[in-house]
Amino acid sequence: MPVIESQRTDDVNFSLLQRCLSNDPEACNELFSLYNRKVFNTAYRILGEEASAEDALQETFLNVYRGIGRFRGDSKISTWISRITINVCLGMLRKGKTRQFVELEDEMARELPAESTPFSDPLAHTSLEELRSVVNETFERISQKQGIVVRLHDMEGYTIQEIAEAIGCPVGTVKSRLFYGRQEFRAVFNSLLNNGFKTSAPSLN
Repeated sequence: MPVIESQRTDDVNFSLLQRCLSNDPEACNELFSLYNRKVFNTAYRILGEEASAEDALQETFLNVYRGIGRFRGDSKISTWISRITINVCLGMLRKGKTRQFVELEDEMARELPAESTPFSDPLAHTSLEELRSVVNETFERISQKQGIVVRLHDMEGYTIQEIAEAIGCPVGTVKSRLFYGRQEFRAVFNSLLNNGFKTSAPSLN
């Protein structure tokens, strides 16, 4: 039976991986419990639909269970699972079966600093519903590759290194996509706001 190296599996119990490798159903359920929320959240940020995120969650863990014998511990298990998650989501986007959508919580909208993210004024007189609509439309208009990096870094909290490992790109490429993605996002976002972009959703009277 293959042996998983434990040198970098510090974020999950080593014996749990070995048990998963032995097709222990309890271990597989435990691994799912540890990471299903993070996988779902990442998928939802990228795909924007709950049903699509659920599909991505299931496909991700199918790939995890099928591929765990090939995991050699050269990265954290969380990074490996994130890489699978992102690849699954990118595949779904390429097939055109989802629409990209971002849901901003009130706390997130308040905490987005202009100097470190693409979100900036004018926001003072914009409702959360309008902000959400403008953000969604902006992501529809910018480069998908850059937009995904912006989502993962600025909205999901992934580090540059984690994104690089997850999407299989050099760190420099990720930094470049983040830099230009933020610039493009900011330009489109502010243009939409300044030109009075309104949500197409019916108003609540």
